[in-house]
Amino acid sequence: MRTRLITLAVLVLVAAGVFLWLGPLGSSQPNVLLICVDTLRHDHVGFGGCQRPVSPNIDALAERGLIFPVAYSQSGWTMPSMATMLTGHYPSDTGATDFHRTIDSNLPTLASILRAAGYDTRAFVSHMLLTPTYGFNKGFRKYDYSVLQVGHPHDVSTADRLTNLAISDLDALEPPFFMWVHYFDPHFEYLSHDEWNSFGDSDIERYDQEIAYTDREVGRLLTALDEHGYLDNTIVIFTSDHGEEFGDHGGAYHYTSYEEVMRVPLSITGPGIEPGMADVRAQQIDFVPTVLSMLGMTDAIEGLPGIDLLNPPADERAVFMERDRPPGYKQRAIIDGDLKLVAIAPADTNLIPWGSRGTFAPYGNVHAGTFMYDLSYDPDEMDNVYIEGAPHTERLLAKLNAFMEGRGAESGTVEMDEATREKLEALGYVQ
Repeated sequence: MRTRLITLAVLVLVAAGVFLWLGPLGSSQPNVLLICVDTLRHDHVGFGGCQRPVSPNIDALAERGLIFPVAYSQSGWTMPSMATMLTGHYPSDTGATDFHRTIDSNLPTLASILRAAGYDTRAFVSHMLLTPTYGFNKGFRKYDYSVLQVGHPHDVSTADRLTNLAISDLDALEPPFFMWVHYFDPHFEYLSHDEWNSFGDSDIERYDQEIAYTDREVGRLLTALDEHGYLDNTIVIFTSDHGEEFGDHGGAYHYTSYEEVMRVPLSITGPGIEPGMADVRAQQIDFVPTVLSMLGMTDAIEGLPGIDLLNPPADERAVFMERDRPPGYKQRAIIDGDLKLVAIAPADTNLIPWGSRGTFAPYGNVHAGTFMYDLSYDPDEMDNVYIEGAPHTERLLAKLNAFMEGRGAESGTVEMDEATREKLEALGYVQ
């Protein structure tokens, strides 16, 4: 009897907590939709300045809400960046920093928080690094990564199939819901699409074809949500995990901490959000606290390093970025005011399990050293103004070192088999 009473009391407290956060759950409570397009540069969508008509649906969505002209990835590649988006913590604090590491299972995710509050949580993903192996499914009632079985990513496009899966699930949704849809196609290898082959056939032109193809599918998803009566009461976050290099600094893909990799497109649309341009430098650590603030779940924000992007503090924050790939280097960066400092240190690859190791950066544009750029007059980062011992240099280095001190999470490990390694090699992650 005593055990039953204790159990009943716990259930009552949980229910009360949900009520305090959200009020009585029902169709009036806003839904949440996170749309992430892998490897999408901020300047290759219309609202980021792209002149080619690659993103009419994405742009129309952004124009309905708040556009963030400057938004940063926390790591510059998929696994740690998405771990940050879903947990609200910096990459090293999530644990998911390389192929042999998983998200710390003790960390709440946006999905687990919302599911505990009564949300129907569903995800549709198309990247092999986002499978349950790495802990990304935590909190999701449904986690669909079946498009990974369609074929080799160098041979097939998956955005249409992914959209079909998400749309077919709309009738089964139980509002309020949280849905995450992660599109893969702009990732290397860049495939041609007949409808947009007038763009050309170079790497960057086929990349734009992939974006246009994905944009069509984003539009189809949004239309279906609207037809089901969900869109007007849905918070929609549109973004990317990272950008892409096309020779900007002598490299390809996304191995560096340059702006073309670290800048991402970002818009937030939803009930009560007035259209406009945000005057705040956004970061991926901000996504979770922003959503939770919009839902009135302020208790769940405690301990998160990010801010509510809709109600930012007056003082501008520093941006911290960290990445452990390519192997052999640890890249750490800070943006403070207009100054960006990147510190790249050699790393002992013998400490990395063979399956996650690969080789050093294959395109030779990652080098150990310290680099500084003044983004106010040099946004393309062509002029390294680092001066050893200079006061402004020492100030940024001290801030960066203080940020990294004692940082790091204990997470699970992944034993990588040869089949997984071959897939990673095909995607350009290992060589």
